[in-house]
Amino acid sequence: MVKKSKLDLKEPVAPIIDAQFAAMKKMGFPGMENFTKLSDLFGAEVNTVTLRNLLAMQSGIPDFDTANPSRTGPDRDPFRATVYANPSKDYLEPELLSEPWVATGKLTSKPGEGFHYSSTNFGLLGLILAHHAGVADYRHLNQSAFLPESFAEVAKTIGWAQTGSPQEHGVTPGFDRTDYNGQDPKKNPVGVPVVQVNGVFAGWSAADFVGPPSAVAELGHALWGKDSLLVPPAYRDLMVPNMTTHDFESAFYGLASQNVGLMGITGGSRKSPYSTAYGHLGATYGYDSVFAYNPALDAGIAIGTNIETASQTQPSDAFCGVYNRVKNYLLQERVETCTYSTAGYYGGQCKCK
Repeated sequence: MVKKSKLDLKEPVAPIIDAQFAAMKKMGFPGMENFTKLSDLFGAEVNTVTLRNLLAMQSGIPDFDTANPSRTGPDRDPFRATVYANPSKDYLEPELLSEPWVATGKLTSKPGEGFHYSSTNFGLLGLILAHHAGVADYRHLNQSAFLPESFAEVAKTIGWAQTGSPQEHGVTPGFDRTDYNGQDPKKNPVGVPVVQVNGVFAGWSAADFVGPPSAVAELGHALWGKDSLLVPPAYRDLMVPNMTTHDFESAFYGLASQNVGLMGITGGSRKSPYSTAYGHLGATYGYDSVFAYNPALDAGIAIGTNIETASQTQPSDAFCGVYNRVKNYLLQERVETCTYSTAGYYGGQCKCK
């Protein structure tokens, strides 16, 4: 849409989203009773937030998804607790925006500065798409319409879960093995089953993609790959994180793209072109996943798991082995034995010999 001049990365998003709010309110969309515009939720400074700020996780808009890892005590996640206590409830976007930890009346940081991950940003981006499509009830937006005709077969394998539980969408049962809110993975090693929990998909366009890893691999390669099909290469390049530095704060996030290479899951020297990888993690209640693309090999790999852990180790561990086996094959190298050791939520080390 930026390529077609329908949107501008420097454009403030408040007028667009406020217009969508007005359309939703006019149709009687539930949850719109407490606000009419973004500034009602986040104060006047939100009117300076641009499309680029939303995509780059630099908006300062609070995250509705309240995971709060702690170095000194138990990890807290109030929204997770709410979701598990109300498994059959669907959470609409106006409700999430109205949560007290979201609608604080101010931003958490100055727009355009720092890196502050917020799933709320992706929900607001979805409302922008709905507005441009003229769809007041965003739940009726056909998100597959943004895929080119050449992806008709891939589109048949994916869906969009605006409502319902993973079970209702044919998703493999997932298990939350984190320690959030006092959950004890040692006492309950299987984890909390989430297949019947609607809140897994809470967050609208931040969380509603349903599809197999093969579809994610196809779409990811079509987005970031050498012959990008989803966006023109010049615009694809705008998305790629800063690859010239290894400073996490300034180099981890591009535009809706993560510098997955900084997580250490590819192995090898940081100076090697084969250690570069960008894409995105997918961590939600009961499921951890990752897609990463390496430009030197023009190869993208998607890993999906039906387990969520506090360190999301298992997709990184699988990626470490699979990626290096693919690399060995494509470069006709001797096969390496690779092992992955975790070092927290966003990092670890893949070592091969």
